[in-house]
Amino acid sequence: MKFKTKFITFFLIATIITSLLFAAAPQETLAKSKASGQKVASYATRFVGNPYRWGGTSLTRGADCSGFVKAVYAKFGYSLPHSSSALRRSGKGVSYSKRKAGDIICYSGHVAIYIGNNKIVHAANRKKGIIISKISYSKKKVLAVRRIIK
Repeated sequence: MKFKTKFITFFLIATIITSLLFAAAPQETLAKSKASGQKVASYATRFVGNPYRWGGTSLTRGADCSGFVKAVYAKFGYSLPHSSSALRRSGKGVSYSKRKAGDIICYSGHVAIYIGNNKIVHAANRKKGIIISKISYSKKKVLAVRRIIK
């Protein structure tokens, strides 16, 4: 009888620990169904002031422009490429005049996330890191606006 009681106790404890470990995992990414462009934009602005790192995809230790976009959208369950030119073909194209918060703004060799009011958040360069800028922050022309979330 003692063996059976110990076995059941062990089994219950193991089940509880396993369920707690796996219950916490989904909180790391937000469900696509709960995502909105505004939530993406708001989340992206949390990382302003963090460093730029060429080839990086870490929102805290450093990201380049496409790595930043990739990492932000990954939080919402989207898998995007780590390339500014590939991002120019991701999602659905929308006109510049129809841009909304969360849309990806594509320049030649650069990408950013639109946050509204003619502003973007992006991993600019090594000196500036992740910053908020006017959509016309440089002389680069906007080549495309891509919508990932419907």
